[in-house]
Amino acid sequence: MSASSEERRVEATLMGLASRLEKAASVVPGAIVFRLTGPQGGDFRIEHDQRGTRLAAVDQLGAEAPLIEVMGDAETVRAILAGERDARTQFLEGGLRVRGDLRYLSNLATELGLLEAPL
Repeated sequence: MSASSEERRVEATLMGLASRLEKAASVVPGAIVFRLTGPQGGDFRIEHDQRGTRLAAVDQLGAEAPLIEVMGDAETVRAILAGERDARTQFLEGGLRVRGDLRYLSNLATELGLLEAPL
């Protein structure tokens, strides 16, 4: 798989997440920023407001501080969001760092099926 198709794979997963978030009952206005490292890495922002939910590079959307910031290897984060790896295990093993409103993250992740139970 070429680097560009792998990049698109991460972006496709994040776009799918944005679509799922738009329908989530617990989503609130604001942003979730992903700072992803590795060959598929980059900085992405999922923004939710009255117009909907959308994905863009960090510098293309609002400058407000994100509600949640997720940092980690792009493939690890992609695998978590795709349900291929357990989010809690990856977090506890240090494969994923998070800062911001952890209660909000826990509620979203539980609603989306990324966590079996809230943190």
